Amino acid sequence: MPRISPTQKIYDVVKDIKEGGYRLPSIQRSFVWDEERICKLMDSLMNDYPIGSFLVWKPNSEFPIRTREFIRDYKTGEKLTSEDEPFESLPYLVLDGQQRLQSLVLTVFGKYNGNPLYFKVDSNPCEEENDLRYRFQFMTPEQAAKDSHWRRIGEIIHVNIPKISAFVGGEFSNDSSDIKERITENIGKFIQVFRIDEKIHIQEVNEDLPYDDVLEVFVRVNSGGIVLTKSDLLFSTVILHSPEMEKKFIEILDELNGNGEYDFNTDFLIKSSFVILDKGAKYEIRKLKEGVFIEKLEDEFEKIRKALLSTVEFLKTDAKILSKKFLKSYLAVIPIVDFIYQQPHQQLPEGQAIRLRQYLYMSFFMRFYSYGPDGKLDVIHKKIKEANPFVNFPIDEVSKYMEERTGMIYAFSENMLYDLDLVLNIIQGGVFEIPKKRGWSLERDHIFPRSILENMEFPKGLINSVGNFRYINKTRNILKSNDLPEESTDFYGSDDPALKDLFMKARGNLTEETFGNFVQKRKELIMSRVNEFLGFSNSSFEQR
Repeated sequence: MPRISPTQKIYDVVKDIKEGGYRLPSIQRSFVWDEERICKLMDSLMNDYPIGSFLVWKPNSEFPIRTREFIRDYKTGEKLTSEDEPFESLPYLVLDGQQRLQSLVLTVFGKYNGNPLYFKVDSNPCEEENDLRYRFQFMTPEQAAKDSHWRRIGEIIHVNIPKISAFVGGEFSNDSSDIKERITENIGKFIQVFRIDEKIHIQEVNEDLPYDDVLEVFVRVNSGGIVLTKSDLLFSTVILHSPEMEKKFIEILDELNGNGEYDFNTDFLIKSSFVILDKGAKYEIRKLKEGVFIEKLEDEFEKIRKALLSTVEFLKTDAKILSKKFLKSYLAVIPIVDFIYQQPHQQLPEGQAIRLRQYLYMSFFMRFYSYGPDGKLDVIHKKIKEANPFVNFPIDEVSKYMEERTGMIYAFSENMLYDLDLVLNIIQGGVFEIPKKRGWSLERDHIFPRSILENMEFPKGLINSVGNFRYINKTRNILKSNDLPEESTDFYGSDDPALKDLFMKARGNLTEETFGNFVQKRKELIMSRVNEFLGFSNSSFEQR
């Protein structure tokens, strides 16, 4: 077991973590720091900046604590679940400081996305680069080999101080005396920081403290910073009382988000559960401490899971929202989950898609959830419960309530065309946003190039009218010239004879009048299409 004292050496603590002396309790969230932040931590240590204290707790052996080990080979986005493991001697559990300690473990003994951390030993602390004085970087051995001054942390941390000069003289014999002196100072500083100075300050929680009190300590020390969100704290309480929920939540989030199409999180799951199970949308930890709610969540989770999956299917198939770019409010989705949850087998009833689609998009256009969302969710939940949920989603009651709360008329109007993302997504039948990391990001494109129209001094409002926009991928946009559009240019409405005629007239004789006629006609077609999509021009259900 590790020796707990108020101050300790970094290497000693990291080595104890490697040997299992410290673990993470299930109430801790996943590791989230990126490579840049880890390198900044290393730079802070080399500059003798304080990195804060760490809070640990050694539980009484009577507590059935679920824990997990620190990661040695981290991959971006990886989420590990806790384990039920018996211990001959209980390890210390880290309540505060996981991100920093996990980062230190990766730098000394591990890898980040398969790459170890290297230190550029000839870094000049007098010259800052990206606000850093000492350069650290995760890279492959092949990348590091291109410059002999990049040295793996695991290599230099074991150099003995009396042998630093010999090490530098042998490894960097071709460098000038000034560079060798700097390398010697940097390695000496590194060893001083990691193996000699007691840089880590540890505070221990009384081991006899009841588990609920330990949870309260955990909540309080984490609620003031950015390490945990409110939903993380609530989730921690859920899995404290129902450990199996940890794996269930992680699995359903993976199912909902697919390959990154959406960003559903524990926040969404917990608030949805609060609403569905009649606990009110507002976040309150006391709700989760009630055994009745946790028990009901366990009993109903499979139904909730089915309702969530049916909701995502509705988003993709009926609402044509294929990616997070167009899901303007995750809160707006909760009443849909709530309605589907009430259905037999948690499947969307026939004929209800148009009602739900209208409600969802209008909540976006009216920015309904931009303030006071919890109270609104509770009111709509009540309306769903009071209606006959096996027949219809109560669109009339909900739309009246949306009008009352926003002061807006519940109808798609021309001033709602400002939300180009939603409008273009509708008229193009659902747009899949290609991940930006592939270099194929989705971009708005002016059908008639902006540069030409600006040179002709057309009004900005006309140039940037929805009637002149479409979505295309970045590569296609780059390859497209800034000349007038080709006759075969594809855009919504290009198959309409009247609009096509106006397009050809503007293309053949570009004036403010011919361009304005094209834009106005296309805007009218777009308005008509959006109203049709939202059911405002459809008699399938009564409109006010």
